[in-house]
Amino acid sequence: YTHNWPYDELAGNRPSAPIMMWSVAAALGLIVALGVVLFLHGRYGSLAGWRQAGDETRLACMARMDAFQPTPLQRATYKFFATAALLFLLQIIAGVLTLGDFLQFTHGMGIDLAEVLPITIVRAWHLQLALMWISACWVGASVFVLSVAQRETPKGLHREVNLLFGMFVVWVAGTLVGIAVGSKGLLGEYWNLLGNQGWEFVEMGKLWQGVLFVVFALWLRVVTRLARVVWHEGDAWTLPKWLLYAVASVLVLFISGFVARPETNFVVADFWRWAVIHMWVEAFFEVFTTALLAYFMVLMGFVSHAAASRIVYLATLLFLGSGLLGISHNFYWIAKP
Repeated sequence: YTHNWPYDELAGNRPSAPIMMWSVAAALGLIVALGVVLFLHGRYGSLAGWRQAGDETRLACMARMDAFQPTPLQRATYKFFATAALLFLLQIIAGVLTLGDFLQFTHGMGIDLAEVLPITIVRAWHLQLALMWISACWVGASVFVLSVAQRETPKGLHREVNLLFGMFVVWVAGTLVGIAVGSKGLLGEYWNLLGNQGWEFVEMGKLWQGVLFVVFALWLRVVTRLARVVWHEGDAWTLPKWLLYAVASVLVLFISGFVARPETNFVVADFWRWAVIHMWVEAFFEVFTTALLAYFMVLMGFVSHAAASRIVYLATLLFLGSGLLGISHNFYWIAKP
């Protein structure tokens, strides 16, 4: 084990002197760096474009909320949010069933839920449902905020949003049913295509993984059409463009999830599965979330568009600079290539 980790007194694995020195130095460096950031924020925060106290002309007050009239395209996104709420509830239920396999709280009533829904199914459901409801929220929210700047809805875009929702429903239904049926061995040689691939967070069968790729591609098309209307306004780092960059990155990086096949060497397959979780989820998901939240803050009047764009730019440098370096600790501890 590198650097005598994990700690094991009997095996002689104890923290070395360099480990202690760099751990303390890193902790102190973090404190100093945070102090510098807070000082600069307090000293120069007004230059970034944050609204000053007393400027409430554009704040999202009750009068503005009551006067708001959603467009037909914005109403088309409501079904994404309703579906996300339902999927979130199902995730909680799947989590309770997963715990039930350990706690066996229904055995006192003579019921063994694990016989019907073993942990291999409910845990996979629990993980995939998180991806599902988050994706539904993101698709709906991105279309909602981008449509605010539209003078008129691009032709056929409403139909594309409805098609996107239909593909999303197909993916959700196919994945959940496939995981259950495949884990019970009812799909035969098609277990990998229609059932459960067996990789954590990438449980869905290859077919449903392909459907999800189509969902992301259609989402990118919708976002591109919405962002194209304001493409020539401002510089290359305005919020609509940030959302477009993030969605495109999500689509491209998801390709790494298609590398693993049943006959693929485990080290190679698990590396690309790892790339989906860490590079895809823990890097570029944050970029999209930051841009989306910044857009909402602009619409609510809490911050100017220029300030929000600069903040997203700096946050992205942090995510894709130090973040990707930090993510690479996985190479170190679990011997990735």
